[in-house]
Amino acid sequence: MAPSTPLVDPSTYFRRHDRPSLAVAAGIVFAQAIGVSVAMWLFLQRVIAHVDVPPEERARAQGVLFGALVGVFVAIFLGWLLLAAILHLFVWLAGGSRGFGATLAVTGEAELAGVVLLPLTAVGLFTLLGQAPSDPAAFTDFFERATSFSSPVLLVSSLLGTLWTAAIQGFGLAESHDLPVEKMLVLAFVVGVVGFLLNLL
Repeated sequence: MAPSTPLVDPSTYFRRHDRPSLAVAAGIVFAQAIGVSVAMWLFLQRVIAHVDVPPEERARAQGVLFGALVGVFVAIFLGWLLLAAILHLFVWLAGGSRGFGATLAVTGEAELAGVVLLPLTAVGLFTLLGQAPSDPAAFTDFFERATSFSSPVLLVSSLLGTLWTAAIQGFGLAESHDLPVEKMLVLAFVVGVVGFLLNLL
């Protein structure tokens, strides 16, 4: 029986006649965007509660925070499109047998690994709450450290998610485009690791 997710046996999963599915991919990316936004909202609400500011300033900060989280939600979808476009360029050069939609679907379905690891990522974020400042002037510095994987749990979660997602992408692209698995795995891992290193900057 074919697996119901690409998490453990992506090669067999993407060999199914109904995969890759753009609708499933969009649903997974939507779930990821919601999950990340909610985790960030809860984390930053707790951080703002530590900052010693008047109530009106706190309310204004929460308004700005809401706008930023909408930006995060949109950025996750744009990131999905950008990553798929980069991967598809190389797939096309390698003689892939299907169009951009297949690459987009594989890329989106591979993000299920990130959804599964989201609780670990949230734990990594919340371990930073003990470092939350009460001085408003120190908030920006704290936020920059929080988003640069200063927590070991966040770093491990991000690296594991990158490698797991890349493995799913590599097998999925090979099956969907009838290309050598080794080439697609190298492509997915190189693109994934470069993205991971850029996030560290």
